[in-house]
Amino acid sequence: MISSDAWKKIKLVICDIDGVLTDGRVGYGAEDFIKFFHYRDGHWLKLAMRAGLMVGWLSGRKSKANTLRANELGITFLKENCTDKLASFEEILKEYHLNADECFYIGDDVIDLPVMRRCGIAVAVADGVPELDEAADFRTQNRGGCGAVCEAMRRLLAEQGKLDEILERYRR
Repeated sequence: MISSDAWKKIKLVICDIDGVLTDGRVGYGAEDFIKFFHYRDGHWLKLAMRAGLMVGWLSGRKSKANTLRANELGITFLKENCTDKLASFEEILKEYHLNADECFYIGDDVIDLPVMRRCGIAVAVADGVPELDEAADFRTQNRGGCGAVCEAMRRLLAEQGKLDEILERYRR
């Protein structure tokens, strides 16, 4: 069980991209990869930012699609070509003057394990590899690219006591 204090400490949400924000499939076009991002995941990341959280993406691959979507959403940072995600995570902590326990990480594969072991709250998407269970604080019910990030953001905002306030504008 995740303590109330752990939820309240979170200041930064970090998402893997392929398999978390997308369904993990990669299509090849003439110039770049074709990726599909779930619109609700993007909307709930924007809601998290409106609630005062920073949101960043950490990916092992580089893609124009990643940059386009990150720019469209106003993501705090995008770090690509991260073959050592833990080293990239440590750089992020220094750059944003954060402690590891202030970070919420969502992953789907073994490359995410080192960061998941180090961060404050670690989340595995429903269709993530079973090896993540050793580090994940919880698993989403939705698959990567199919609303998993939306689900995780909704829970984070609720646990931080920010959900009702952030949804008020939609209840009018």
